[in-house]
Amino acid sequence: MRALRGVFFDAGNTLVVEEPGKHLWEMAITPLPGAFEVLTALKPRYRLGVISNTVGSGDAELNAALDKAGLRSLIDALVTSRDFGKAKPDPAIYLEGARRLGVPLETTCMVGDRLDTDIAGAINAGIPAVWLKHPGAVMIGDASPTHIITRLGDLLAWLETMSTPPVSSS
Repeated sequence: MRALRGVFFDAGNTLVVEEPGKHLWEMAITPLPGAFEVLTALKPRYRLGVISNTVGSGDAELNAALDKAGLRSLIDALVTSRDFGKAKPDPAIYLEGARRLGVPLETTCMVGDRLDTDIAGAINAGIPAVWLKHPGAVMIGDASPTHIITRLGDLLAWLETMSTPPVSSS
């Protein structure tokens, strides 16, 4: 596996608290616990992106929501399904995300709270999938995540194991 250069995040219930049944512009937009700290820690080493399935919101609305949450300055690129025209789990949205980040797709991974979209989509795209399995995580689908974390802060330790080359036995 090539060293990771980019990390994608889902927006709702991965970086910001999602309010079901509301559009982005109707939500309070508060960051999930640890989101700011994790993005700040990752920013010097990785290109950071957001891939989000959206219905009534597009890139501009997601930019505004991330700005409101105090996270936008830490994100290098984002893709919304409404503006791109394809949604997770379609691998095309991950390819577009990698293009916008300026890194090869195979050097990225995806972090999200939904097995049916975030995790299945990353697996479909051939990249590692980290499932943020918090109490509100969506367990629909049978995709097998590469790794499971229960809080965003646990991502840092996993990424360290992914970037450390294996010790040779010679």
